[in-house]
Amino acid sequence: MNCAPKNRAQQAVAAGAVLLMLGVSGCSFTVDQSTTAPYAASDGIVKDLGPVLLRNILIVGRDDETAGRLVGTVFNTSDDPVDLSIRAGGASTSVTIEGQGEFRFEDETEDDGTLEGLEDAPGSLIDVDFEVEGEDATFEVPVLDGTLEEYREFVPGGYTPRPSEPAATEEAAEAAGH
Repeated sequence: MNCAPKNRAQQAVAAGAVLLMLGVSGCSFTVDQSTTAPYAASDGIVKDLGPVLLRNILIVGRDDETAGRLVGTVFNTSDDPVDLSIRAGGASTSVTIEGQGEFRFEDETEDDGTLEGLEDAPGSLIDVDFEVEGEDATFEVPVLDGTLEEYREFVPGGYTPRPSEPAATEEAAEAAGH
């Protein structure tokens, strides 16, 4: 009969340890893990519009010009060709995507997706209207410049790097006669 108090004490300690563990890890039972939330691992937008899948769509431009070039890929999930119209600012372009096909703006030479008349500077988000088969939507699309090397070849008019701070300081010192 000497065992009963000892077992009760062990059970109480074990129950206390379980409650402590639940208290410490309880938030993982009620909060979604961020690693389970889907997200677009790209610089551009990832959206769907009717049978068209927009993947990594963004605009590459310059501060000193009003043209931007679309970059990204659009996929047609239907068996029939579809026309995709894109409007931003006062500019527009349209592309045809074959059934079960894709259209990569960066691979095109005839319609490279250059949009004239954009007033938004790199670093901003611009409202872009997409329309396919009578269905339309407006998405905020990022405007980037050639800071990222992978986009430099797509900058309308070519990429010109910004002067670095030390170079600007040296030029200012030379101008002052030092």
